[in-house]
Amino acid sequence: MKNKNTFIMKQPDLGKRITELRKQKGLTQEELVAQCNINVRTIQRIEAGEVNPRSYTIKIILEVLGEDLNNIQTNSSTEQIEIDWTKDELKTINNSWVFGIFYAIITSIGIFMEIYFAAKNVDDIWILAFRIPFAIIFFITLFPFINGYKIIAKKFENALLSKAILIYIIIAIIMTIFNFFTDGIGFINAFEIIMGVFLMIIFGIGELIMGLGILKLKENLGSLAQITGIAKIINGALLISVILSPIALFFVVPILVLEIVFLHTTFKNAQNFSDSSNKIYS
Repeated sequence: MKNKNTFIMKQPDLGKRITELRKQKGLTQEELVAQCNINVRTIQRIEAGEVNPRSYTIKIILEVLGEDLNNIQTNSSTEQIEIDWTKDELKTINNSWVFGIFYAIITSIGIFMEIYFAAKNVDDIWILAFRIPFAIIFFITLFPFINGYKIIAKKFENALLSKAILIYIIIAIIMTIFNFFTDGIGFINAFEIIMGVFLMIIFGIGELIMGLGILKLKENLGSLAQITGIAKIINGALLISVILSPIALFFVVPILVLEIVFLHTTFKNAQNFSDSSNKIYS
């Protein structure tokens, strides 16, 4: 069942305006939420411009503050985008950040083991014994993780992010296949060097495009989308440079953690909207 009348309102103008009205009334955030019967964390996030609340939530707040919703919509450059979240979509986003944790862990293990193989000159049979189950677990965690982005891209009609997701998956498959033909993280011949540089650049382009797609969500999902997008853009640029790619590889896992936080925050906000809608229309 879809949640009706769900609206994302433009930030940070809305948050600033609510803060001004609250202070004009001489109310603290705690006093405001007591009268609105909503969570104090919700008010904090709205005023900070971190979330895009639905119209009826804002209406409740504005009624307490003595302001009309239509005035806010007219006097601020607020845009409204109708969003309907289904239970399946909420479940997908929730699974996304959960699997993202396992994806970050398996990625960390993979990077560590490849460095170990290169440093210790491990026999090929042991390298293969690690890489086969690793590849299986890697993709088992990757696809549920990336599905959260697919839902978000679809909901906000973000074609750039959709294309970046496809590129990300293709590059992951190619790099995994290519990895079976190398002896660890080091390159032993000219072909491997050329292929390694090529894949690094392509992966960087994918990161760059995905970063731009996430950055585009800042109008809908707030400052965390902006921070995550910029981080991936910078990392993508480092990968494309090739020379600075070791720095980018060092930041792969921290950026994954940032993405997990972003997906978790997106899920919690969508869930809060869903719970509020069910209370209103029950």
